[in-house]
Amino acid sequence: MTKEYTDNLEEIATFGFEAIDPDEKVEVNLKDLMYVFSTLQEYHRFFHQPLHYKNIKDIERFLGSINEHAGFKLLHISIHEKMRNMLPAHIDAKYGEGDFDSPKLPFYYDENR
Repeated sequence: MTKEYTDNLEEIATFGFEAIDPDEKVEVNLKDLMYVFSTLQEYHRFFHQPLHYKNIKDIERFLGSINEHAGFKLLHISIHEKMRNMLPAHIDAKYGEGDFDSPKLPFYYDENR
C-alpha cells in the first residue's frame, strides 16, 4: 500500500467534515471552552513569532511533557478532558469508526523527507 503525504494540514484536520450538519449546535461549559481557547492562544503567541523559537531547545521547553505545566499538557487536557466532552455522542462515535481519518498522512510522517 502506497502512503500519500501532504503539507496540507487543514485538509487532514477537516477530513470528513462535509458529513456534519452545518446547522447542528452544541452547548458547552464556558470554563472548558475558555481553557481550550486560551491554550490555542498560547500556541499562537509562541509560534507566530519565529524569534520565540530560535532553536529546538526553545520548542522542547515550550512543549515540555505531560507531567509539566507546559504546552503539551495544555494541549492534552484541551483535547482529552475538555473538547472530547463537548462532542455529541454520534460525532464521538465517528472518530472511533475512522470517519474523520484522512487517507493522506502529514508530511512529518514521511521518514524520507
